[in-house]
Amino acid sequence: MSQQDESSYRIGAVSRLTGVPADTLRVWERRYGVVEPRRTDGGSRLYSQQDVARLGLIKRLVDAGHAIGTVANLSLEQLEDRAAGVQAATGRQAADARLAGPVGLVLVGATLPLRLQHAGRGPDERLLRLAGTFTEVEAFEAAAAGLDADVLVLELPTLAANSLAAVRRLQRLCGAHRAIVVYGIGSSTFVSQFEDQGITTLRFPATWDDLRRACCPDGPGTVPPRREPAAADGGLGSPPPPRRFDDRQLAIASSASTTIRCECPHHLAELIISLARFEQYSAECENRSR
Repeated sequence: MSQQDESSYRIGAVSRLTGVPADTLRVWERRYGVVEPRRTDGGSRLYSQQDVARLGLIKRLVDAGHAIGTVANLSLEQLEDRAAGVQAATGRQAADARLAGPVGLVLVGATLPLRLQHAGRGPDERLLRLAGTFTEVEAFEAAAAGLDADVLVLELPTLAANSLAAVRRLQRLCGAHRAIVVYGIGSSTFVSQFEDQGITTLRFPATWDDLRRACCPDGPGTVPPRREPAAADGGLGSPPPPRRFDDRQLAIASSASTTIRCECPHHLAELIISLARFEQYSAECENRSR
């Protein structure tokens, strides 16, 4: 019996139909259980028509900015509803962009504005314009009322229980129609809460292309809590020692040019930032469990 008669597809055909690379399909199945294909006697995967439909919808949602962990286990009906919402929002954004010109971005974060500033090229000025950049939330709050902002792009080290309310408050201050959160560490539960409220989430670090796709998909191609010094005994129950370099200093180091043809200093700075954010996230998880 032919592959078409059985309504089953091998992984190569599924990859071509959905646009998801075969290696990515295997990772999605292993880590997130997006589908459970049958196996031939020889161990090859066989995907049903429903599997292909699920994977195509998931690919569209991931391309639109949804984290794979938040959509992997949704039913086919839920995926269709969410994809319909994305399509409607995309249409509105495209119409707004045609009418209003470039989308005005306000960047707020300890490292994101500096990273984008040293990225080597700015935004596509046909689609995006900078309405303001701030490395401190306090400075943004003081200037927010006078900003001509369409989208607030806010960098958060972690996503916590109070993050959503904080984002909404800052969005109201500047009058932005939309918000994009660039986060370091966050559970799939919090990411899903943001997405359900219409707030786009992007994993740190984000690029100009990431922001352009989030704001114009149809166009051309809180300050971390202060920590007390560690106890003298240095035991596992002691708080971590104070940081020697803050996120802003590390962002500057990451963006600095070197005299050697090696990007190791840049990668090292990004790794330290990610570890610091994981440390904060772990402390918040511990606090929530008490």
